[in-house]
Amino acid sequence: MQSKLAKTIIGAVIAVALAVAVSYGLISQQTADKVQTQADQTLQTGAGVPPATPGQPAPAPAPEPSGQQPSQLGSPLQNPTPAQRQ
Repeated sequence: MQSKLAKTIIGAVIAVALAVAVSYGLISQQTADKVQTQADQTLQTGAGVPPATPGQPAPAPAPEPSGQQPSQLGSPLQNPTPAQRQ
């Protein structure tokens, strides 16, 4: 009984954390849904992440797109220099 309560609380905390991350634009809704699905599956099966064996490095997490465009060199309001006009 206590294990089921703990899993329910953990699931709720994950859901709230993901909702906050989506509302602040830190992650997309699709990413939140994927993480929530994986968390639900893990909590249902009770299986954690298997420990990495000494011969295998742990997989690196994939970077998430931030949704921000990279800054460009120079402002679009600046006039090009004679060298740039050619």
